Amino acid sequence: MEKPPKLRIPSEIFQFFTNPGGHSLIVRGTAGAGKTTFALQAIEELSPYQWGFYHSTRVSDASLLAQFPWLKDRGDRLLRAGSFSDESGENGKRTGLSDLKGVKSPPMEIAKVGGLAISIGKDLGELEALYRCIEGNLPEKGLVVIDSIDALADKFSIGCSKLVNTIQRDIVEGYGSNVMFVVETPGSDLDYLGDGVVNFTCTEHHHRRLRELEIIKLRGCEIQQPKFIFSLDGGRVQAFAHNRNPVPQSDRGPWRPLGDLDGRISSGLRDLDHTLSGGLEVGSITLIEMGQGVPANVTSELESALVCNFVSLGRGVLWVPMRKASAENARTKIVRRVPGEEIDRLVRIPEKAEQMASTVSCAIPVEGTSAFSDFKWQNIEYSLGSSMRPMLSLMGLDTMRSMYGSDVSDQLMDFLSMVRRNNGIFVALAPTGSGPTDRLADLATAHIKIERVGGTVLLYGEEPFTECYAFDFEEKEAGGDVSLTRIL
Repeated sequence: MEKPPKLRIPSEIFQFFTNPGGHSLIVRGTAGAGKTTFALQAIEELSPYQWGFYHSTRVSDASLLAQFPWLKDRGDRLLRAGSFSDESGENGKRTGLSDLKGVKSPPMEIAKVGGLAISIGKDLGELEALYRCIEGNLPEKGLVVIDSIDALADKFSIGCSKLVNTIQRDIVEGYGSNVMFVVETPGSDLDYLGDGVVNFTCTEHHHRRLRELEIIKLRGCEIQQPKFIFSLDGGRVQAFAHNRNPVPQSDRGPWRPLGDLDGRISSGLRDLDHTLSGGLEVGSITLIEMGQGVPANVTSELESALVCNFVSLGRGVLWVPMRKASAENARTKIVRRVPGEEIDRLVRIPEKAEQMASTVSCAIPVEGTSAFSDFKWQNIEYSLGSSMRPMLSLMGLDTMRSMYGSDVSDQLMDFLSMVRRNNGIFVALAPTGSGPTDRLADLATAHIKIERVGGTVLLYGEEPFTECYAFDFEEKEAGGDVSLTRIL
């Protein structure tokens, strides 16, 4: 079955519910972790392929619509308690329900009324209504959400495991429909009864709240990513998968620059500008630290966006690429987005004179023994004399450290002073293993961290302080194709 263009729930769970036959999923977790929102989101995601019913045992329809206003635009029914019916059901598939009602074995409860013996069964009107809805939609497959199974079991004074086992036998195996059991506690007592189990938790990451969804099991499905960071925004779930790549270079047209806003200079990424209070400040020092496991395409996109946006606006760039990339390779990376002649005029990439093998005009020779001697503001300014201001100095600290040693930050102090004095902009990219950054962090007017948690790349600001954002790739009208979604 073909998947929708974009899924908000994990693709593994979508596949689980669209596989042939009926399946049961136990959704458990702490209060407020997002279980109800996920259940409603699953109904919406699957609505093009199967009908859905949501049965709430504790919350009224009015409260649900107030909390999730997007439900007003949906045609999905919110199933409420129905009147009791003693219908036998189709093809005798209600055997488990009959047991719960007490009209089968074990022996019936008997009441004497006027000398007549009358069978008395439990009134399970809400469950009866669920069964009738499924029967009314057969043979079409559906998804029934019971939120929560604990409350329903308490209401009928039935053991929770017995109720789950009954619904599994009747609805999942008998009718071939899907059922999602929302459990109010994070305990694993019912896990063995479900075909699948998902656990929801709220955790703290550097004093910021993170929501995590963990797939414990999905019978018959391959679990490629067991843990997902997800966000709740506007009453909807958005789970973030790790299989994300930028739009291929061959499919990208010329760079469409982002202009200045209220005196701040764009980084080339609109969402990053937002986290930086509108963009890069003139005369500022920005430190961007990358943690362990951050994909290379993330850092590459940051570099390309900064260089391309400045060049597109006619501004000069001093660029020390990350991963010791040569001037020729660095130029090749962006030449499809900005004209080659503009790169040669507006970009300068330092290379050790003794190792220079490229003849590209943007390369400039340096001795490679002292950053203090090689990076003189007046020399850089002269080399980029035909460019507009402010000028960007973009340095990969891993490359700088390999050239000048671990104390490279100290060697750059005079250069940073001149950047500030001449209203330039300095951005340092510090991947894992690029050495200590405390000195730069103390001087930085903006400090961003990028880390990988599970399968999700997170970005957050230390200065200015921000919540966590999920880093994703999405085609944009202007600037780089990066999307940052706040984790709520």
